[in-house]
Amino acid sequence: MVLLAALGVGCQRAGGVEMTRTAFTPTRTISPTSSTRGAPLTITPTPAEKPTTATPSPTTVCRETRGRLVETTYQGYVLRKPIPVWIYLPPCYPSGKDRYPVLYLLHGFPYDETHWIELGVDQRVDKGIRSGEWPPFLMVMPRQPDPLNTRTDGGPGSYEEEMVKGLIPFIDETYATEASADSRVLAGVSRGGVWALEIALRHPELFDAVAALSPALHVNYARPPYDPMLLAKENDALPKRIFLSAGDQEPAFREKTEAFSRLFEDSDVELHLVISPGGHDSETWTAVLGEMLDFLLDGW
Repeated sequence: MVLLAALGVGCQRAGGVEMTRTAFTPTRTISPTSSTRGAPLTITPTPAEKPTTATPSPTTVCRETRGRLVETTYQGYVLRKPIPVWIYLPPCYPSGKDRYPVLYLLHGFPYDETHWIELGVDQRVDKGIRSGEWPPFLMVMPRQPDPLNTRTDGGPGSYEEEMVKGLIPFIDETYATEASADSRVLAGVSRGGVWALEIALRHPELFDAVAALSPALHVNYARPPYDPMLLAKENDALPKRIFLSAGDQEPAFREKTEAFSRLFEDSDVELHLVISPGGHDSETWTAVLGEMLDFLLDGW
């Protein structure tokens, strides 16, 4: 395994303002809050019995308004140890024989699997499902453990292999998921944004759409087979839809994100780029959360 230089970018927190746009997670659960006899024989014919009508079972009505966050672990594939993961289960999960689409969310550096919860993604999804804006779905927020997170770039022995061969099979075997590319999407922030792009570009058979918020492409020293900038130009098969965003006060992130977006101008990929006021911080990412979810979940 080739060693990837450690990512030297932390996620700073700062204020944000209104957004402008350009074209183009043992298990612990947190809750939001007398038989009938025939007639005797007789020489006189008896009337036929009236047919019995089955009483339909009552329809189960979901009255839950909030999903549940479940903190658990799965057995790692590359590291061979338990890896923490938070999972959002939608209201009334499971519901009969329903199977659910899944959104995977990768955290930034130096955050962990709680990063997206801190950004309020579960509250925003509760609201969207409650209003009928989106259908019920699962969210999976894993830890990207080191050294896989910051010291590998892709391929065997990397976080890519951990996710593809460890995490995704665990989720599909444990939960009522719709295990297909058109019901599975991926998003990441900062370092997690680079992983999201690398994994989705290399595995379009697994992910129909991908989003990267402030991806740290300018400090990503990946080998050519795992570099998103090269994968975008050289791969024939790509995800159908890509969402990108950056803050106008994080120039290095913005410049590289805009350059990455231009690689798809002559492709069939549906690309959406948002440049919003702010820096490399939670407020900037929270500001585009709803728009990102709308884009990723379109068609579910």
